[in-house]
Amino acid sequence: MYSTSHTDRLREQSSQRSDPEREARQRQHQAFHKSHTSLGAAGHWIRTAGLLAPLVIGEFIKDPDKKWRMVRIASVATALISEGLYTNKVRSERDHARELEMECQL
Repeated sequence: MYSTSHTDRLREQSSQRSDPEREARQRQHQAFHKSHTSLGAAGHWIRTAGLLAPLVIGEFIKDPDKKWRMVRIASVATALISEGLYTNKVRSERDHARELEMECQL
């Protein structure tokens, strides 16, 4: 447990002097500290669509066999799209790192 109250800790944090290194690290952090948000808003909406797909499919398709087939297809499609976005993100980060490395070598 904490030895001080929540308000005391907040007051201490706000009164700390500005540290440029710390501020730079904070700017690099994600807005949300969950790994699945690394793709930003697009990744969030794709995962939300994947989560809601069974509900929506269940409302529109009444035949149980067709419904479960569509749910499986939606799950696979969501996973493929998400992985594709992540792969693209990693590729662009690597390209950017290579460009910075080339600039430093010059």
